[in-house]
Amino acid sequence: MPITSKPTPILYSPDHCLHDPRYELENGMLSRYQEHPARIEKVLMHLKQLENITLVPPSETVPLEILESVHSPDLIQHLQKESQAVAEQEARNPDLAPLYRYPYIFPIRSEMHSYLSTSPEPDGCFAFDTYAPIGSGTWRAVFASASLAWQGAGLLIAGEQVAYALCRPPGHHASYDSIGGYCYLNNAAIAATRLKNLGPGAILDIDYHHGNGTQSIFWQDNQVLTVSLHADPAQEYPFFSGYADESGGEMAIGSNINLPLPAGCDDSTYLQAVKVALQRIRTFRPRWLVLSAGYDTCAADPTTSFMLSGDAYEQIGRKITKTGLPVLVVHEGGYAIEENGGLAARLLDGLRSKGGE
Repeated sequence: MPITSKPTPILYSPDHCLHDPRYELENGMLSRYQEHPARIEKVLMHLKQLENITLVPPSETVPLEILESVHSPDLIQHLQKESQAVAEQEARNPDLAPLYRYPYIFPIRSEMHSYLSTSPEPDGCFAFDTYAPIGSGTWRAVFASASLAWQGAGLLIAGEQVAYALCRPPGHHASYDSIGGYCYLNNAAIAATRLKNLGPGAILDIDYHHGNGTQSIFWQDNQVLTVSLHADPAQEYPFFSGYADESGGEMAIGSNINLPLPAGCDDSTYLQAVKVALQRIRTFRPRWLVLSAGYDTCAADPTTSFMLSGDAYEQIGRKITKTGLPVLVVHEGGYAIEENGGLAARLLDGLRSKGGE
C-alpha cells in the first residue's frame, strides 16, 4: 500500500499515567476501572513499530483562556482544587493512597444550582455520572491530554496532513460544565477551537458511544460540523443524547448529525454509515477534520456490542483520506487492551494511504 513519505507525528505524554483510578461502579457493583494507563501504552507500542512515524513529546500547553472558552471556568477550578485536595489528603494519610473522589450526589441543575461554588460536596455539581473520579494526579493528566490535542492542532495549521494525539483521559463526553464517562476536558473540542483559525471544520466521532459533550459544546456553532456514529442511545450509554433528530441549536441548525447504529453492527453496515457521514462532511465544505477515534466498536471489545474487524479501521482511514482534508486523530475510548494498538495502526495506515488507495 502506498504510504505518504513524510513522517507522521504521534503525540504522547507520560503524564497520563498520573491518572489511574482502581474501581468504577456499575449497576451497584465495583469492578476494575476500564480506562487505565495500559490503554495508551499498548497503542503507543504498536504505533512506534510503524514505518515513517515520529514520536512528538509535549512542547505546548493549552492556554488557560482557551480552556475557559471551551469549558466553564468553575469546572476548570474544580478539577484543579479537587486534585490538590486529594494530594493533601494523601500526604496526611499515605497508607490510603491512591485516593479518588467519586461524585455521588447530583443536583438537578435547573433547580439546585445557586450553591454549587460553596458546597462541601462539589463533585456531583460538575459530573453527570460516577465514571470520572478525581485523584491527586488527575488534573495534571487531563491538562496534558488536552495540551496534546492543542499541540496536534498546531501541527495541522503548520502544514501536517495527518497527526495522531494519544490523548488520555479521553474527552468526548465532557461538556462545557460537566465531566463523566471517563472524560474531563474535551480534547477534540479544544483542538477544533484552534483549528477554526483555518476556517470552518468538522469533527467525526467514531467511538462506540455518542459524543454528547462534543455535541453540546458546538450546539450553537455553525462553523463546526459535528458528526457522530454510535450505538443507539435508546439502548446504550449515554442514553439521553445521540438521537437522529438532534440537528443543532437555533444558531446552527443542520450542523450536528447523529447516525445511531444497531447492536451487532458489522463492517458493511458501519462503513455504509461512514460513507453517509463523509458525504455530509463534504457538503459542509470544511477546511479540516478532527477524528475522535474510539476502538470500542471492535468485535473484541469487552464492553460493547459492535462487531467491526481490523480491516474496517483501515477502510475508515482510506475513506477519510479521499476527502483531502488535514486530519487530527484524537484518541477516545476502546477497552480491548491487546487489540487496540493494532486497530490504531490499521486506521493510521488507511489515513496515510495516498489518495485512499
